[in-house]
Formats: sequence, structure tokens, C-alpha cells
Amino acid sequence: MSQENVEVVRRFTEAYRSGDFDAALENLASEIHYEVGQELPAREPDAVLGIWNRWEREWEALGMTAEEYIDAGDRVVVDMRYRGQGRGSGIEVDDHLFEVHTLRGGKIVRKVEFKTRSEALEAAGLRE
Repeated sequence: MSQENVEVVRRFTEAYRSGDFDAALENLASEIHYEVGQELPAREPDAVLGIWNRWEREWEALGMTAEEYIDAGDRVVVDMRYRGQGRGSGIEVDDHLFEVHTLRGGKIVRKVEFKTRSEALEAAGLRE
């Protein structure tokens, strides 16, 4: 089942990256723990959508590239590069984060970001 989980996370990531938020949300469970950046954790898909819509308003350009997907059974670690420019501030961001997605029944039930690869791998039950 773990390769199937990687594919779910890949579909989720690609749908979000392309701006198809509805397709991205289809990969989330109805009860989600979505913890990213400086945001308070979102607990349902509508709250996640609210975060995304706010980001769309606040960022002139926001891009992301998944550099690697790591299979960890019921978890998938994604090595992610984010680049963007603030709409009002013009501030440029280039951030390298590591996401841990937990899946059950073919849906993402939890997404948490980490600043380092080792933290993410440990959270996923893996070692470097």
C-alpha cells in the first residue's frame, strides 16, 4: 500500500501546485491535521482551503517543487522547495522544507512541515 500512498501525495501536491484546489482537497480526509509554517493547524478541508486562498491573495508568485518523495509505509516524506514573492512587500522567499504526510484509507489525515530532513525522517519513523 505504501507506493499507493506516495501516489496519493504526488496527486495532492501536483493538484495544489497547478492551482486545482478542488482536486487537491479530494486527497484529504474529512478530519485532517494540517500544520504548515506559521499557521495554526487546520482541522478540516474547508479550513485548509481558507489558508490556500489567503496565500493566493498574499503572494504575487508562489511556486513549489517536490524534489523527492520518500516512502515510509503509512507516511510519505516530501522534500519540497518553495519560492515566492510577497504581493505587497515584494519580499522574496526561497525555502526548503520537509513535509510528512500520514495516510489512512487512501487519504491524507495529517501533514506537518519540518525545517530539516532528519526531523522529518524521524517523524516518519525513518533514519538517515
